[in-house]
Amino acid sequence: MKEFNVKELLDEEFQIFVGRIGSGKTEIAINVALKMNEQGIKNTLFDMDVVKPYVRIRDIKGTLIGKYHLSIVSPPEVTRMLDLPIFPKFIIGKLMEKNVQKILDVGGDAYGAGSIAQFRQYIPDGTYNLFFVVNTFRPETSTKDEILKAMAVVQNASKMKITGLVFNSNLRWETTEDDVKKGFEIVKSVSEYTKLPIAFGCVDEKNTSVAESLNIPVLPLKLFVNPLPPLGAR
Repeated sequence: MKEFNVKELLDEEFQIFVGRIGSGKTEIAINVALKMNEQGIKNTLFDMDVVKPYVRIRDIKGTLIGKYHLSIVSPPEVTRMLDLPIFPKFIIGKLMEKNVQKILDVGGDAYGAGSIAQFRQYIPDGTYNLFFVVNTFRPETSTKDEILKAMAVVQNASKMKITGLVFNSNLRWETTEDDVKKGFEIVKSVSEYTKLPIAFGCVDEKNTSVAESLNIPVLPLKLFVNPLPPLGAR
């Protein structure tokens, strides 16, 4: 397991995290913002997940701002319970802000990923990392073929190219080293097929030993979101 270095991995102006429900993309986006804050890197976290089958950044915004002092752009409060691509008027100004890292949490289906297509002109090629987050223990990303299909949906809807994979196979506190190894082999096969790098992996900061076998940078996650039930029985 290699140490995660946010300065080396996230070298573009925009860090965009997409993934299917339960992938952990929201947790990862939050933790990347926290890491940047720790290292004095100015950043803004954008809540652009318009689908609500689960928790979004706006649902825990108070804690993230009050306790962790994150800078967050999210849809208006009146839209909190709606699944609509409605964003504040000042979002374009924030996306164009200079000398600030922009971290985007985006939905991983056609509707969710499509929500950022309207801002494509403000996110030019060569300025972004688009990371597809994979948890092989969640529906629709449990096999190589399912992952490839989900990635194609994201690229078509967002009008952007995925630049890397983020490995996040887990069963929360029940995760074992064997679970990690099995999940990694699936994501590795996707990486080899697509020629996309596995940029980094993630693990619960309270259970880092399960990721010791990984030969990639690993980001220990401070968890904010309550878990979904696992995919199938153990």
